[in-house]
Formats: sequence, C-alpha cells, structure tokens
Amino acid sequence: MDFDIERMEDNEWSFCSLWTDRLRIDDCADVLVNARLAGDYFFNRARTEGCPDKTEGRVAAEFWNRGMDCHLYFRSSSKHRVVDKMYTLWLKDQNSIKDGLDVRIIDRADIPAWVKTFCGAFEVPSWEDEVGRIVNASFDQLDLLVCYIDERPAGSAALFRKNNVTGLYCLGTIPEFRGKGVAKSLIRESARVAHEHSDFLFVQSLESEGSLALYQKAGFEIVYQKTICLLPRPV
Repeated sequence: MDFDIERMEDNEWSFCSLWTDRLRIDDCADVLVNARLAGDYFFNRARTEGCPDKTEGRVAAEFWNRGMDCHLYFRSSSKHRVVDKMYTLWLKDQNSIKDGLDVRIIDRADIPAWVKTFCGAFEVPSWEDEVGRIVNASFDQLDLLVCYIDERPAGSAALFRKNNVTGLYCLGTIPEFRGKGVAKSLIRESARVAHEHSDFLFVQSLESEGSLALYQKAGFEIVYQKTICLLPRPV
C-alpha cells in the first residue's frame, strides 16, 4: 500500500479547515483557529516546521490575542514542551469487525440530530450552534453517520474524502451508550463507504483519549505520529 503521508496530512488539515479559519503566516506556517471552539487543540492548532523562530511568535500571537493557548503539531522533534501525541492509522484489515448496530448516513434534514449526538458524545453542548453552522455549510463535502440503539442516537462520525483517501473524524459515543459496540459499528460502516470511494480509510488517535487500542483492535495500524506542543503564554 502506498500510504503517501502527505495525502493523509492534506486530508486532515483540509477537514479541520472546514471548522476553522485557516491562515498562512510568513509563507511557511499553517494556522487553524476558531475561538468558538476554544479549549480544543484538534481544531485549534498550527504547524511551523521549517519556519524561523520569529514566525512561531507571530503564530502564537494569533491564538494569544484571542485569549487562547497555542498548540503546535510536529512530525519531527521539537524544543517545546510536549503535551500530547497524535497517531495516524490506516485500516489494514477491513474484515476485523463482523457485525454491528444500526448505522445510517444522514441527509440534510437530520443535521440537527447529528450535531446534538456529536456534541453529546464529546460532552461539548456549548458547541451546538457553531457545529450546526459548520456542518450546514460543509454538508456536501461530508458523509455524516449516526449509530442508533433502539432508534435513539448513540454515536456519530464524519467521513471526508480528498486525495482519494477517506478520513474518519468526529467518532464518538454518547456516554450512556459506551461499551455497547457503537464505535465499532461506526468504523465498520465507515470502512464500507471508504472502500467504495477511495484507496483506504484512516483515522487519528490522540494519546490522551486512550482510544489507540480500540482502533488497533478494529484493524487499524499506525502509519506515523505527531507530537503536540504547548507554547506558554507570556506572563
């Protein structure tokens, strides 16, 4: 399999840019920022590898001026304090999940249900208005999945295709339904959709979320990893 890490990186950053403002600084640094999703460093982040030190300062100011922390993502080593790691994995074994729950790709009329499920799964109810705005604006670029248990929304996922690969994002389960196979069912349906339309399915796993074992058990294999660093705000 030709992974071509750059295809996955571009898919990831393009998906996140649907949720944020994407800025280019000094023609070398990429910044994703949305103060309405403050506190989250999957969407709010920057990459500055190959940039001079002064660029990092300008990047950090974009966050600090909004009252936010500045998190930098590195594929190589960094001098900054590491606060988390992100693993990027591809689905190597598409037959590892044999059965599953009821998972549906929603239509536009069901966006409110997807938004409520996503925000409930990630326990960010204050995001509902902003996520609704984002998803309505980008709906035609996504496949939005909801898993149901007894006709009750139990979990969410979003698929984004670019560069002939499919990224699996926003995979989460509402707390009361955890441990019932919701995530595995969403992965299974995501694999089916990705197999029809692209080379392969991939996903990111933050070390702090403790989900790496879940993905590996579902048939994913690590391709590469990044470190996430925090630039301390000036006192």
